[in-house]
Amino acid sequence: MKIANNKCLFVAHHPVGLKSRVQDIIQLLSSKSNEVIIAGIWGKGGIGKTTIAKAIYNEVGQSFEGKCFLANVREVWKQDNGPANLQEQLLSSILKSRRMTLPEAEAGKTLLKEILCKKKVIVVLGDVNNEDQLKALCKSHEWFGQGSRIIITTRDQHLRNILRVIHVYSVKELDDNKSLELFSWHAFKQAIPKQVFIELSRRVVSSSGGLPLALDILGLFI
Repeated sequence: MKIANNKCLFVAHHPVGLKSRVQDIIQLLSSKSNEVIIAGIWGKGGIGKTTIAKAIYNEVGQSFEGKCFLANVREVWKQDNGPANLQEQLLSSILKSRRMTLPEAEAGKTLLKEILCKKKVIVVLGDVNNEDQLKALCKSHEWFGQGSRIIITTRDQHLRNILRVIHVYSVKELDDNKSLELFSWHAFKQAIPKQVFIELSRRVVSSSGGLPLALDILGLFI
């Protein structure tokens, strides 16, 4: 897993429909600036949750004392010593230090709370799929310094219900026009297909379900 700190993350070659979603969430995160806000970005796989989170991270990250973007939490969690591994990467990124070693996740929880409660940080936890991951990485608001922002992306409906006490942004599918535009950029390198390809493009787009990932892939085969 890669940790991003000082450098901007790559977001998308063709960020169609992205700006309005990003601004909606940034507005949510900007309210009550001195409070700790934990926000969820929820939606089905391929709908663009990670892309949105990266764009937010890039736009507002420089205003925090520390920042960390942990992608693929679900995948890393399943690996040997996965929970402690994630905690180590979180701490190293926030402190901008060399990788530290934690004996196990319980010790990591104590250390995270001791360090993070003194800092205003932004943390993104990507692809979270169970409550234990949240308990190990961001158990409560009290873990973080004033003004901190924690963003969690998840496709798990059950987890969304667990997160009912925080702000949850539900990512919707792209509408037909945005879907056609994104497909056209990938397939034809322009915003609108040439007239001869319009009908074919509309048929292809109709099968995508408005999912950006599906549109990206379908565009590669034209």
